[in-house]
Amino acid sequence: MDNQPLNPELPDGIDGDEYRRIRGLMRVSVLSVGRGRGIDPWDVVDEAWSSMAAKNFERQGPFRPFAIRVAKNKAIDALRRAEVKRIGPPLDAPLYREDGEEITRKDLLLGSEGADVDFFENREEIERVELLALAEEALHQVLSETERKVFLEVQFNKKSRAAVGRELIPPVTGQRVGQIIAVALIKIRR
Repeated sequence: MDNQPLNPELPDGIDGDEYRRIRGLMRVSVLSVGRGRGIDPWDVVDEAWSSMAAKNFERQGPFRPFAIRVAKNKAIDALRRAEVKRIGPPLDAPLYREDGEEITRKDLLLGSEGADVDFFENREEIERVELLALAEEALHQVLSETERKVFLEVQFNKKSRAAVGRELIPPVTGQRVGQIIAVALIKIRR
């Protein structure tokens, strides 16, 4: 708690030791909201304290819970500001043209009929998906459950043969997994 502003303004009934305790509690409150999310807790505590001081520490009830609540709210505000910086303003935020006319970003974005239409518009993509569906169906018809699991894990998920062997019940060696894959490939090519 060494990060303290010099000569802070204190409310009535709060001494230096109580100020440090409250400031520490405010920091913990800020960390509970935004730990590891790109906000400095001391900056938020300073902002909260300044906000309370600007209003002459006016509150209803005890000061400590009030200060902790203000710090938490300021942390939420800081996270929202950081999010806006990261993703930009909302689509419905007003923009202005050179002639002063108000528009939104949503008005400037091209529309689409939908994700399905956009993605599958290309006939080659549809054919590729149909071919994959046929291949999957063929694997289910030709291979046993163990052969299918081993083949997919090694060939498509790029797991090592030893790792796949350890996952089987009962476990088998990596060499045995290689034999299972060889048999599966022979069955697939027939």
